[in-house]
Amino acid sequence: MENFLLVALTVIFLIESFAEIRLFGEVRTIFPKSGRAQPTKRVARILKIESQWSWISWIFLLLLFVLPDVYTFLLICIITLIETWVVYELQNAKNYAQNINSK
Repeated sequence: MENFLLVALTVIFLIESFAEIRLFGEVRTIFPKSGRAQPTKRVARILKIESQWSWISWIFLLLLFVLPDVYTFLLICIITLIETWVVYELQNAKNYAQNINSK
């Protein structure tokens, strides 16, 4: 059962990673297309968090191969939870940026 959950969480993490990349690209291109030179402070903060998380998640993924099996499940739970939060924030930033730029 634990192996099934581990595989399921890993698949969820990978799907969210692709969504994160897509959303990050969309948010970064919204402002130049609208004629604004700089994103708002809120969107800039979320983009900064996403960039930092991108590097940290790679470190966590490398730790999955080094850590004993006991910690693997805990680590994949943590990185999936954080990835979900980052995707949620990027989606909110995209909606916010679209609303700001449509005015």
